[in-house]
Order: sequence, then structure tokens, then C-alpha cells
Amino acid sequence: MVRLRTGLLALAGVVVACAPSLNDTVSLITGPRILGVQSVPAEAAPKAKLAVTALVVDQNGPIAGDAIKWDFCTARNPLANLGPVNPACQEDGNAALVPMGIGPKASGGIPDIACRQFGPEVPAPVNGQPSGRPVDPDATGGYYQPVSLFVPSSGGPLVGIYLARLTCGVSGAGPTQAADYNSHYRFNENPLVASVTASGQPLVADTGGKTNAIAAGQKLQLQVSWPVCPVVDVCGDGVCGPDETKTECPKDCATPQGCAGAERYVNFDLSSATVVDEREGIHVSWFATGGSFDLDRTGTDGSDTDTSSTNGWQPPSQSGPVHVWVVLHDDRGGVGWAGYAIDVQ
Repeated sequence: MVRLRTGLLALAGVVVACAPSLNDTVSLITGPRILGVQSVPAEAAPKAKLAVTALVVDQNGPIAGDAIKWDFCTARNPLANLGPVNPACQEDGNAALVPMGIGPKASGGIPDIACRQFGPEVPAPVNGQPSGRPVDPDATGGYYQPVSLFVPSSGGPLVGIYLARLTCGVSGAGPTQAADYNSHYRFNENPLVASVTASGQPLVADTGGKTNAIAAGQKLQLQVSWPVCPVVDVCGDGVCGPDETKTECPKDCATPQGCAGAERYVNFDLSSATVVDEREGIHVSWFATGGSFDLDRTGTDGSDTDTSSTNGWQPPSQSGPVHVWVVLHDDRGGVGWAGYAIDVQ
């Protein structure tokens, strides 16, 4: 029997390849892992084209991922299932999977039934049974289309589930509130790693074979930064915020531009039946093939205007190559990452 290694982190849109045991260090990479999946765009409506790519690594560094198999999963999650998705989404070849492609990247049109299967629309009845109930939104008002990825591995295939944020409108609002929500809501943008420093010194990303020299055994403070997003909308700042429109600010909103940091957005509060302003938190996952971090995860919440997060990292005491990855997640399912090749000397 082929052994499947699978798991899903409790942050929407984020995939991990295997659930660690109690003795594992989540941030330490000792074998094949899926550290993140990103879609472009970060939020889209049914039928829109979605492009996906994965960060797959092992103890030696990044894996090319030429044989990754991608599928949209159309199976609703049964009410009796305590997991985040239908188990059928993790079964390669299941009839509920719609192929997207094979390789490190893939793309395809989001199934047109996505908002019925995973959103606020009433799903179609199955096999003569009564129609099911609509899916409840998450805390940010979002709905998610599962994307399955199957990664060949010598120890058995890695199976991951990515949750792509869907645009399905607002649930529970009356016509006036829905119109207010729709006029102010802006699609999510993926977060971006703007920089990473090691005790104040910039690290160079591992593109093009670039490496960073680090002294063996000398503890470092790693700081990741992301772009500053406006807390007040100003026409001409390059971001189409929730308080701007195409008519009032065509410069920013004729082709709406998002912000690759902690964005402001509107949500519908069911308890007060009003449209409310909110701001994303940015959550950081840290990974390395050697050494140890003080924390596996750091970050900020929506009330924190900081645009960086710091974590202590103790490099190995012996010289040799180490790979470090920083993965950002925002509250609406956006994902971004950067990798760094370290030469411990």
C-alpha cells in the first residue's frame, strides 16, 4: 500500500505536507514538505482563471516540482466530517477532482459551481436528497475552493490541500447592506516578503544561486518585513482602498490595485447587520534545514500597524549549507514567501 502523507494547517489557503508528531519541530525541515501554495489572483470568482504554484522543499533545499499534479476538488465537505475538506479531495483520481495540470505551476478556470458547493448559495440536491445548507463564511467573510496537489516522493506521495479564496458575495445582508458591501469590498492581494535581515544585515534571496555567509553558532535575530499599506485612503497612493471608487479616484481604481501587506477591507457583521471596516493580520511561518528558531510562528494581528516580525535563530554549530524559508499568510488566505541559502562558516 502506498503511504500518503497529508495535512492542512488551520490558516485558510495554507498547505503543509505532513502533520508533525509531538516530538517534531515544525520549523525544522528533515524531509520533503509542502511549505506553501500561492494562487494568482489571491481571490477570484467562479469561472475566473486561477494560477497556482507551490513551495516544496526537503532537507537539501527547494524541490523543482516538475511532477506535481494539481486538481480542483468539487466535493462538498460532509457535516459529519471534522476536517476542513471532504476526504475525497485527498484521493488522487477521485471523480470529484477536476485536473488543472502537472508541474511546479498550473492554471485553470474555477469551477462554476464553486459558490454553490463552498459558498453562500444553496447547493443542488444529490441523488434525490434534499438540498444541503449553504456554507458559513469564515471570520473575514470568505469562502474557499479546495485545490488538491499530489507531490511524488520517495517515502510516498505528499498530498496537500490549498484553499483558494472565492468571491461569492455577502451572506445574510439585505439589499442595502449588500450594495454597501459590494461597493467597498476589494479583492485580496497576496502578501510579499519585502526583506529579511539577520541582526540588521540584509539577506540576499536564493535566486540565481546567491548565498549568505553566517558565523557558525552565533545566534541571530531574523526580521522579515512586508509593504506598508495605507490606513487612510489617499487618491494617488497606488492602492484602491475600500473608501475609494473608480469615479472618485480613477488613478487608483480604474484598474484596482491592491497592497501586498496588511490590507484594510470591509466585512459584514451579522450581529449588528452592518458593514464594518477591518484590517488583515500578517502571520509568519519560519523554516530551516538546520539550527533552531525561538518560535515556529510569529506575526501581527489586525490592530497592529507594525510591518515586520522578528524571530531568533540559532545556526548550526558546524559549517555547511543551510536553507531558510519565510512564509507569510494574511487573514484572507493570501500567501507569499522567500527563500535564503545560508553558508555557515
